[in-house]
Amino acid sequence: MNNTPTHASSPTCATTERDENTTTWVEFSSQSLQHNVRVVRRLGKDCRILAMVKANGYGHGANWATRVLAPFVDGFGVARLAEAQCLRAQLPEARIVLMGSRLGEAQYRWCADNGVETVVHDEHVATQLAAMSLPRPLSVWLKLNVGMNRLGMSPEAFCRSHPRLAAAPGIGHIVHMSHFSDADDPDPSETRKQVARMRQCSGQFGEVPLSMANSAGIIAHPDSHGSWLRPGIMLYGDDPTNTLSGDLALKPVMTFKSRIVAIRDIAAGEGIGYSRRYRATQPRRIATVGAGYGDGYPRHAPDGTPLLIKGQRAPLAGRVSMDLLTVDISDLVDVSVGDEVTLWGEGLPAAEVGQHCGTISYELFTRVTERVARYHR
Repeated sequence: MNNTPTHASSPTCATTERDENTTTWVEFSSQSLQHNVRVVRRLGKDCRILAMVKANGYGHGANWATRVLAPFVDGFGVARLAEAQCLRAQLPEARIVLMGSRLGEAQYRWCADNGVETVVHDEHVATQLAAMSLPRPLSVWLKLNVGMNRLGMSPEAFCRSHPRLAAAPGIGHIVHMSHFSDADDPDPSETRKQVARMRQCSGQFGEVPLSMANSAGIIAHPDSHGSWLRPGIMLYGDDPTNTLSGDLALKPVMTFKSRIVAIRDIAAGEGIGYSRRYRATQPRRIATVGAGYGDGYPRHAPDGTPLLIKGQRAPLAGRVSMDLLTVDISDLVDVSVGDEVTLWGEGLPAAEVGQHCGTISYELFTRVTERVARYHR
């Protein structure tokens, strides 16, 4: 077993054993990732699954994530051409869909030649593609704007573009798609309207494969499932609806860890860290942890943000610096220098940490920096 940790920039992500001298690291669980994709399969039953592995697999390592997910899914979604190129080099036969990018003619030719399907969200692009001479038929996912108002065509443009693309000799199969704006809202009314808009437009063209449901849609809106599901954050262990339980409860795939590098006692009135943001009102015991914003922990994390030490929760105390953070361990028992600290992950959901920090798990996952060692199991 290789003892060398892998990093985000590594071309491969081999399973590794953790070096006991590592100060800050992330652990990734293949069992948890497989459990989560099985939950998607149970919820979607007869649907195909396009696993989203953009942004380096939501910070988990796209190479590793695709290898683990490949036996369970029907394709992969990415957001940048470079991601599609890297993934195609690793998986010559996989179905790959490039989301939301505006490409030039040479790039569309590369996609067609390499079997990478592309999302078309602009009528002008649809017209260009229909007239383009391509080396192989290019399959497209035609996108309707149903209310997100970022990308996607109006119903009129969508209905003009479909027959134009369907008649073009350089175009392969067509999938209809949309993206929800409010699927994680407990009030389902807006998502139901968006589903209806999609079905009304798509239904004019017969039995065209349909893709609407993101993670929240998969969980909360079974009427939106269509032909293709597009799970993203739920694959990596975050339930955006906070409703799954029991066997369907998702498991964290990433656990971000560090170690206590120092412990000191401070007197009432003393402060901690830059600007002494935290001021002790009584004698306290403070642990310094070997992780900071240089590793991807949020600099703006407020006092009280939870950390986990030997199964015990302790609050952040003081401003996060580049390489270190400080935590109040006054109420913890049996804590020593060298002990592991969970920043988020197993036992401490990233979504909970994100709530304290005014952000979401997506950002936490994708901002872990390259200097942090990565161990896949």
